[in-house]
Amino acid sequence: MEPEQIRNGGSSAPLRNCAKQSCNIISALLMLPFSCLVLLVERFGKADGLFRFFSQSLSLVPGLPGILLRRGFYRIALRLDTFDFTVDFGTIFAMLGSRLGKGAYIGSHCTIGLADIEADVLIGSGVHLVAGKKVHHFESLAQPIRFQGRTDERIVVGRGSWIGNGAVIMASVGEECVIGAGSVVTKACEPFGVYAGNPASKIRDRRTYP
Repeated sequence: MEPEQIRNGGSSAPLRNCAKQSCNIISALLMLPFSCLVLLVERFGKADGLFRFFSQSLSLVPGLPGILLRRGFYRIALRLDTFDFTVDFGTIFAMLGSRLGKGAYIGSHCTIGLADIEADVLIGSGVHLVAGKKVHHFESLAQPIRFQGRTDERIVVGRGSWIGNGAVIMASVGEECVIGAGSVVTKACEPFGVYAGNPASKIRDRRTYP
């Protein structure tokens, strides 16, 4: 076997890639009616509720079938340009407009508000990406908070970052960052930083590690 074949997993690698792409296309075709319905409703009005319904429903499909079906649905409904991402069991998207980059992985039981998750990002289980710190306004004491409006902020998780289990993210994370498990990010994180705590603070720069 040639060295190039060894590096690429041998002669079976093209066959595996072909099978993977075929599964992705089949899943997209199966999800096409639901994805197109979301896009159609969005065209004539607000479609977040319908999108959330399908997101919640698909989040309950276990194993590889669930990963493939979610991949097919989000590929079209979120207008992504890649099939190369994974959304695991129990994870839901709260609103349209989020983006997933190539190689992105979102673990189980996460909640995604409004986010750009760039290429090669790893997100652990139970992570919540909140759409900013002003999801609900609460300045007035004369009326319930639920009537005071909201401001959704797009959160960006930079390329190659890793967010540990149970973290709450309310501000953007720079590229190649590490966010410790259980951390609460309330301010933007600089690229290459290692952050931990509540509220999260920078404890190290990855470029000077160890």
